[in-house]
Amino acid sequence: MREKTLTATVFAVSLIILASNAGAPGFATAYVDPIAKIQAQDEAVYASTSLEMAAHGGSLNEVLTPRFLGRYALYKPPLYYWLSAICVEFLGRTALAIRIPSILAGAATVALIFFTVRASMPLLPSLTAAILLLSSHIFFVLARTGLMDALLTFETAVAMCVLVLDPRLESRRALAFFGCASGAAIITKALAGLFPLLGLALFCLISRSRPRLACLAQAVLITALVALPWHLWQLHAHPRWFWNEYVMTESLEKGNAAPTQTTDETHLGYYAKRLALLDPVLLIAALVGLSKKPSRAAIAFLLVILACALAFRYRNTSYLMPLYPAMAMLAAVAIPSRFLKPALALAAAIFIAKAGMPAEPWGLPFHAESQAPSEAALDRYAALHRGNDLILIQPEDQFYSSDLDLPRIRYAYIGLNADNTADNNQAPLDFRRLGITVTADEFANLHELTPLFAARLRDFDLDSTEPVATVILARDGAQIRELIAAHPETDFYIPAEFASAASHDIWSAGGPRMFLLSREKIQRP
Repeated sequence: MREKTLTATVFAVSLIILASNAGAPGFATAYVDPIAKIQAQDEAVYASTSLEMAAHGGSLNEVLTPRFLGRYALYKPPLYYWLSAICVEFLGRTALAIRIPSILAGAATVALIFFTVRASMPLLPSLTAAILLLSSHIFFVLARTGLMDALLTFETAVAMCVLVLDPRLESRRALAFFGCASGAAIITKALAGLFPLLGLALFCLISRSRPRLACLAQAVLITALVALPWHLWQLHAHPRWFWNEYVMTESLEKGNAAPTQTTDETHLGYYAKRLALLDPVLLIAALVGLSKKPSRAAIAFLLVILACALAFRYRNTSYLMPLYPAMAMLAAVAIPSRFLKPALALAAAIFIAKAGMPAEPWGLPFHAESQAPSEAALDRYAALHRGNDLILIQPEDQFYSSDLDLPRIRYAYIGLNADNTADNNQAPLDFRRLGITVTADEFANLHELTPLFAARLRDFDLDSTEPVATVILARDGAQIRELIAAHPETDFYIPAEFASAASHDIWSAGGPRMFLLSREKIQRP
């Protein structure tokens, strides 16, 4: 009973810390990579999908099939969207509601590591491990951000800790927890959700105390029972879109192709640098722990996650987050018995120091790490309750506009392959051919082209024209001016260079940009 009380206390304290001011920063203002200053743009995209699901989840298809700006969004499975949409139902369209699943997952992971270490070690190193994990920069930031990494980390940690506590998976409870966590991980982040099964496989290779074949089969069966239904539904309901986006694009093409990287570093150099700079103390402690007699499960999961990060062709600092629970467990092993109190005091001092220096790569930022220059202006525009379409020219809002309650938004870019032909790169999901991305010339004739695009979208299982012309590609600034002049019924959010339009009223809502408001105002309720 005492251990459960202690674990609940660790969870509650972690929850308070992670939730503190977590709803104040705007979407996509956290740095998913504080070294290269890369913002978490996906947060705004995921938030838009969750908000759409909360607002229109009236049918089974709408609940099971995520959407983004009218199109199917099958680049990730739906578990995080479901959880955050439920939070939105109770708390409204707020950033905190979107982030609550991550906050809960982060606090639960800290409590889980404390509980697991406490099962075989004294109280002090268990608390030290929990504090070191909570004070780790990337863990702290992503556990307060509306991304899927905190949830995946929790699910992976559950699987790892089950193996630490019951390496043979002999109890029904252990099998159920491992299988459900493994299946939920796949429903959270697709291929990355294979961490539990891959960790189990490596654990069986390096550990003498391993599950029997029957237990392994049961663990895989439970995983399949949790993960397969959603995949089978999509394969049945939207086979072409599911295959081309979820399987071919997200699972195969992005993992095996050579995408544009955010930095010029090598894979090994990129991850080594971030592990060293984001939490040098935890890294050193984990390395020391490896020289002792740590859990083989922690080693297996550590190696699997590192190997997967290095194997995936695209680099992202968030891929390292599932490492940190294993590192915290190794750090606990590294503490000599005569230094238990000093180690705990040092961990607490490190936490306080990190909180006091949030701008450092290893600091703990309780406030926004960056500012979205368009956020305040777009908020003021949304408060006007205009019913006109809005086109954002050369947008720099990180898709924040997609999270606002606006009737219809489009994005116009200058010079991005703005010819009049569809892409010829044989992409599995060709947005140009489907009409989701159009040229400015095509947009000028959209009324005639919409039936063609609608037929192509139906061929991809989407019977809707809502996503048509979400993105508009213009050759140059002159074509943008023609676009504005040809659509006096539409509102525009523009850079200052396009502010001379005679067909609209100019409105400055603050910031470096301004709005062109249609004189044909459509008032929304």
